[in-house]
Amino acid sequence: MSDEYAIQQLLNCYSIGASRADWDAVLSTFATDGIWEVPARGMRVQGHQPIRATMIAFVGSMSYFVQLNSPATISVQGDRASARSVIRECGKFADRDEAMEVLGFYEDEIIRIDGKWKFARRTFIPAGIHRFALLAGPAF
Repeated sequence: MSDEYAIQQLLNCYSIGASRADWDAVLSTFATDGIWEVPARGMRVQGHQPIRATMIAFVGSMSYFVQLNSPATISVQGDRASARSVIRECGKFADRDEAMEVLGFYEDEIIRIDGKWKFARRTFIPAGIHRFALLAGPAF
């Protein structure tokens, strides 16, 4: 398996885990001392437990949450890599008929640990955040 393919799978595992609120899967993508940050909101958390707590607090107010990632641009230099990808997040607030959409970019620093790629740092750069009322309609 190529390094680029393995790194794209890492990104996919993160997005699927976040969409399912599978925090063990999400945390498996980070180095033990990995960092997740959103500089525009003054957020920077380091380590598995702080990352878990922050993500649970964010998604905990949602009935559902889905994150879609685009194929990334990836650059590998030995046991270090960088990746950039476009992200779209959608969700519905649990306590009201209101939804949100977040558009942005992830800029990632990735390292190889024991033969596996892990995030050393994930930095989210928001491009737009939208909240909107949901219209009544038939359920699926």
